[in-house]
Amino acid sequence: MNFDNYIFDFDGTLADTTSCHVYATQEAFKNLELEIPSEDEILKVMNQPLEEGFKYLVNKDVTKAQVEAFIQAYHQYYDRYEVHHLKEYAGISEMLQLLHNKKKKLFVVSSKKSDVVTKHLNYLGLNRFMTDALGLHSREHLKPHHETLQTLIQNNHLNSGRTVYIGDTIYDVKSANASNIKSCVVTWGAQSAHDLLQENPHYVVNEPEEIITIL
Repeated sequence: MNFDNYIFDFDGTLADTTSCHVYATQEAFKNLELEIPSEDEILKVMNQPLEEGFKYLVNKDVTKAQVEAFIQAYHQYYDRYEVHHLKEYAGISEMLQLLHNKKKKLFVVSSKKSDVVTKHLNYLGLNRFMTDALGLHSREHLKPHHETLQTLIQNNHLNSGRTVYIGDTIYDVKSANASNIKSCVVTWGAQSAHDLLQENPHYVVNEPEEIITIL
């Protein structure tokens, strides 16, 4: 195996949060008395920051207050719904267990807030595999800004040459590149393989078990 340290994105990589995201978005639009977007429309912008996705879906100028109201409502509905619908992708626990057995260090970096990342890992029982998990402390540092990833690398004294970041969007590839570590994309998440390959990731995997064999 080529690496000692495996850093994972959460949404779309370890866990399927699609139904949670669609529900929370539609309910937030309803709450704000806006035209409710379809599931297909929402999925088109799922990989974007909430603020950008909201602006795209509204398709007209919005105020800062409207954006903040949407984000607040979104998180309220998401938190209410997630407990019953958050689920890991098939094969994730088995893959993490194998890496853990091989004494690899496992981490999570997410665009969620740190406390939310921890809560979700605990809910799915994946926290037992993780050395550390870190989320955003500021919306200024959304991907592809690499500060959160770089902070985790520094805090855990990781050798960049023995570290890989695994995610499901082009933003994950950009974050890895900016942090001078290898990138790996998974094709079961938010973006198509065609779109992901445009960013020239170092590795591409189609199934969780391929992380064991390819990386």
